[in-house]
Amino acid sequence: MIRCSASVFALAALTLAASPPVSAAVGAWGHGQKAQARLIASGIDSTGRLSAAVEIVLPDSWRTYWRNPGGAGVPPLIDLSASRNIAEPVVDFPVPTREDEGDGLFDNVYRDRVVLPVSAAVPDPSKPAELSLAMKLGVCDQVCVPDEVDATLTIPAGERDPAAAAVIAAARATVPGAPVPGTFALDKVARAGGTDGHPVLSFEGVVPDAPGAQVFIEPPEGWAPYPPELQPTTAGRTSYLVKFSRLGSPVPIAGASFRITISSGGRAIDQTIKLE
Repeated sequence: MIRCSASVFALAALTLAASPPVSAAVGAWGHGQKAQARLIASGIDSTGRLSAAVEIVLPDSWRTYWRNPGGAGVPPLIDLSASRNIAEPVVDFPVPTREDEGDGLFDNVYRDRVVLPVSAAVPDPSKPAELSLAMKLGVCDQVCVPDEVDATLTIPAGERDPAAAAVIAAARATVPGAPVPGTFALDKVARAGGTDGHPVLSFEGVVPDAPGAQVFIEPPEGWAPYPPELQPTTAGRTSYLVKFSRLGSPVPIAGASFRITISSGGRAIDQTIKLE
């Protein structure tokens, strides 16, 4: 189970800012209209895996968006395809904050600063790995602007950076982990009413501190979820009713799959569940 620690994350960030890089493990800042970003890496481990991250910093009061932005946001597009000696990079996303935009719209956002962990295979660990980032993202305050940031970083073979490793580890501690059946997991989704254009589904399972939980639902293509409504707990079981708009969606209701992220009590999980 993943536990989030803001104090550890902040301390690691200060360590990185205050420490000169041991190697080329901290890249130069790339600047967009509002956002700036850089790449950091702790090095290539003995199994040939690279541990790295994309660090994004925003001006005061500005926000950017999670992989699923919500009702009115713009999802980030993170392109690492120009990297060299890098294979199958995976970008992970910390739990966002849900913000009420009014008129029934909710956005899933990051403010101030966010670090997105990256892992990848290095086909030839005896040679340097070169990360190349081309990122497009929406950033908003009173207005929204499309932003683009490019950044690069070369990671020498055989070198490690402890300060960068601490920042990346702190970021990974904010990324949801796997569900724990019977302790913290959803295990059932079923139709609970509505129409075919606006079905209502019931998501059930065990969620600690359910009244304080944040639930993020990523539905099939063309489906738009309304905010989950917590139902009374029965026999230790938690249930959420969620209405969806799916007018014109090519994905049928039967067998639909949903990616669920739940943050509760300092822990977070990420799971995929299918409609019964």
